[in-house]
Amino acid sequence: MKKIPVLERAFSDRQIIISQNGTPTYLNLGKKKQIAAAVCGVSLIALVGTLSFKVIDLSDQVDFRDQQLTELQDKVRSVSSNLLHTKASLKITKNELDQQYTRLEDILNQRQNLEKTLQAATQNLQKTATDLSSRDQYAKDLEDRIDMLSSRLQHTNLRSEDLSLEITRVTKKLYQTTEERDQQAEAKLIAQKKLTSLKRELQIFQSTKDEIYNELQQTKRKLTTYDKERLEKESTLENLHNEVASLKNRLSKISTENKALIERVHAQAELGIDALHETITLTGLDPDKILAPDNIEGIGGPLHGVSQTGELLEKEQQYYEDAQKMEASLARWNTLNKIMKNIPLARPTDRGYVSSSYGQRSDPVTKRKAFHSGIDISGPKNTKILATAPGKVIKAGRYGPYGLMVEIDHGQGFKTKYGHMKRIHVKKGDTVNFRTKIGTMGSSGRSTGRHVHYEIWYNDKTLNPANFFKAGNYAFKTDSVSTD
Repeated sequence: MKKIPVLERAFSDRQIIISQNGTPTYLNLGKKKQIAAAVCGVSLIALVGTLSFKVIDLSDQVDFRDQQLTELQDKVRSVSSNLLHTKASLKITKNELDQQYTRLEDILNQRQNLEKTLQAATQNLQKTATDLSSRDQYAKDLEDRIDMLSSRLQHTNLRSEDLSLEITRVTKKLYQTTEERDQQAEAKLIAQKKLTSLKRELQIFQSTKDEIYNELQQTKRKLTTYDKERLEKESTLENLHNEVASLKNRLSKISTENKALIERVHAQAELGIDALHETITLTGLDPDKILAPDNIEGIGGPLHGVSQTGELLEKEQQYYEDAQKMEASLARWNTLNKIMKNIPLARPTDRGYVSSSYGQRSDPVTKRKAFHSGIDISGPKNTKILATAPGKVIKAGRYGPYGLMVEIDHGQGFKTKYGHMKRIHVKKGDTVNFRTKIGTMGSSGRSTGRHVHYEIWYNDKTLNPANFFKAGNYAFKTDSVSTD
């Protein structure tokens, strides 16, 4: 039996019977027609498969682009939210610093009052000690005098007793010698005279004894009074010693608290100064030039509350040195904060993207190389143009290639320009705040499409706004971290 090839078996002659109105029609399919139909079917299947793979690949690319767009939108919303949060945090930090500085001034005033009270108490203590010393001397003199009077009184009593005994003996002898009176008349007269003299002396001693006794009583009363006063003065002196010790303890505690507070404030001020210094550096400017002596806020005046004798304690000297360092840091920080308020660190729009950077570029009109003095930001229709820092509007109107343009003077040598606007919402002479709406994005002047041309000038020289945007992001991030 003859073998039939595989191709001939697969594509053998076939007939297709088609019935129409009961009448059969025969359609013969030869090998060539079957092969042609098979080739067409395979080609169609391959084509459908290829198109399916391309559709799947395009669908994946579209999904990836949608995901990227969603992530970019989330980042924009996150940056806007962080910007508002850091701005509020900066305001809270400034208020807290003002409160701490006010509290520090109150504590310094309280310390001065306590020092004055301590000085007055020390003077009173010295005066009281002097009075007590003189009183003790006077009491000692009174006691010596009392001893002397007591000795005299004792001597007078002995003398009086001797006289009384002698009078008794004379009287007895007078009575005994009555019989001899005539014979001894002259002796009696002498004895009587002597007796009269002794009586007068006795009266004198008796009077002197009464005076000494009265003076002794008065002296005892005075001594009792002085003892009472001395006890009162000693009690007052002890109270003053206790009060002085209490004042010293309070002064020591206040000094310790003041030193800790000064250290915290100084450290916070130094951190703020470093952050602001770094921010200014990121803009491309030299912080030392901006912080020249002419720009730094001055503080000073005579130093009160410090002893003029040069005998300050070491702790007091260290305290005043730390206070002066803190005041210098706070002055520098305040100056930096004031300067930072005038530096345009924000973007002029909330929406849009940078369509042309600062520096050399191919001019969009002439297609030649040219210097671009600003940065172009494109955005949706009617995008708001916002002031990037507070200042005064010095130009508002149509200015040649800029089209509708606004120029703002922010002070400290900083100016900004906003060109190609569709509409201006401010006028020359207006004072604007940070993020005040000054116009609407357009395409006026020398422009190929809707965008805002944004320039930053410092001391009559243009600067790259991209550096200021970068510095602004750093400043807000740093402030948010330090506030937390």
